[in-house]
Amino acid sequence: MAKQRDSGTLREVVREPGFTPAMRDLGGLVALLDDSDEEVGEAAERAFARAASGGGAVVPSLLERLDGLSASAQVRALRVIGGQKPTDAATARRIIGALERSDARVQRAAVHVLGRLDESDGASEIASALLASWDTIPELPLARALAEAFGKLGVVDARARLEQVLEGDPELARIARKALTMLERDATRGTESSIRGEAYGDFDVDLVLFCRQGLESFVIEEVLERCASARSVRPSAHAGQITALWRGAPADLLSVRTLLGVAFALPAERGDVVPACVRALTAPTSRRVLEAWTTGVVRYRIDWEGRGHRRGATWQLVDALRAAAPEWINDPTDSTWELSIATDGDEVRVSLVPRKLKDERFLYRVRDVPAASHPTIAAALVRASRPEPGDVVWDPFVGSATELIERAIAGPHVRLIGSDSSEEALAAARANVAAWGKTEVALELGDATVHAPSGVTTIVTNPPMGRRVARDGSLAALLDAFTDHAAQVLVPGGRLAWLSPLGARTAARAEAASLRVTRRQPVDLGGFTTELQVWEKGAR
Repeated sequence: MAKQRDSGTLREVVREPGFTPAMRDLGGLVALLDDSDEEVGEAAERAFARAASGGGAVVPSLLERLDGLSASAQVRALRVIGGQKPTDAATARRIIGALERSDARVQRAAVHVLGRLDESDGASEIASALLASWDTIPELPLARALAEAFGKLGVVDARARLEQVLEGDPELARIARKALTMLERDATRGTESSIRGEAYGDFDVDLVLFCRQGLESFVIEEVLERCASARSVRPSAHAGQITALWRGAPADLLSVRTLLGVAFALPAERGDVVPACVRALTAPTSRRVLEAWTTGVVRYRIDWEGRGHRRGATWQLVDALRAAAPEWINDPTDSTWELSIATDGDEVRVSLVPRKLKDERFLYRVRDVPAASHPTIAAALVRASRPEPGDVVWDPFVGSATELIERAIAGPHVRLIGSDSSEEALAAARANVAAWGKTEVALELGDATVHAPSGVTTIVTNPPMGRRVARDGSLAALLDAFTDHAAQVLVPGGRLAWLSPLGARTAARAEAASLRVTRRQPVDLGGFTTELQVWEKGAR
């Protein structure tokens, strides 16, 4: 059995980057939290955090020794404990005990830990202890920490206390306003807040329609075909987006199967971002959209397009909207609407994204396989194949059967056949076909380069990509062999629509196999680009 390191050895190794202590070292490491060398104390804190993340019993070890440590060491120990978010009431009580000590640094550290224990068994005791500390008229730094904890924990009884400090210290007032916003969010949870997707809006609005980059033409075609509410539809300057002038019910847009999502675009504003956003969001256009299609409370989250979280700006905007539209509730975890914000110089563009617009297009997708087609891409492949009522459709790389189900939804056909060399993929396909509720898909185990269903008029498929096959050069050979085989399986006049990861190679191979390539366009699959191709076999 390995021996515990002596204090001198432990003091040296704790400085090593990535040092993770063993259980036998925890006692000695606690002492290092109190080392006279600040760097050693900080290194010990980091080592404890690494041990905790690895599953070590760090919290009990620290709690057992907490009372005997100096104030600086207690602060370090509390930070480690807070990082683990313990949920038992006994731990909460020990931290409450630290809150009751006289040292201001320890008190603040204890409050920060308690504010993180939002699922603790001792939640009511924590709330009572925090309220009691506030009522002792704490020093300003502790008051700020307490106000922040009230918001994080949802301490409803703190509301009146927080309202009393809104006109005092600016930083405390800012924290109090944020806490009040969080309390209002919690207090209104469970109240009605949904999108009235079937409601008809008798006014024109500008829409942004989203799709996979490369599928814009499919979305435009499908919108014009299916949505009489679209007054004009045109490509956007941004890839993967289409703009439209539209009036009607938002649910109508969900007949478009190549569509990823939709947003209501508000008129652009100029100036500082927060005031510009408030002007856009409280203008008649925005209010008309929200009133027409929201049932109950407007609950919203904020997204800064391409800018990350921007927490400071987010809370400034939330605070400003709380004053300008107090009936709206900021709620990042249960939002009805997303306020999507994009900036370009001093121009600010805000879009309203209906997050709770009920979308039942792809409920059949209950199982998946690695790199399976997104249903909107499958729907585009189906459209590219030009469906006809007499089709016998084969997907030789059936995966989770998305293409075949989308083809069935697209219209009449004679037969649907799916094959795959993977039993796991076929199991996923069967589950999705069952969830779809139809039984007309024949699923078979078979090699795509050998399996030969009869009378195939259409092949629609998403073949293996480089991420799904062994990196041994076999992909090119597989696609070559399949291309030659497809030319034999398709009946004269037959069509193939697929995504090719080796566009130039497969197009050349198809032409060599007497298949005419009629369509080639790049499509983004979420990180890498492939090519959507359509081939036709000449008639005899």
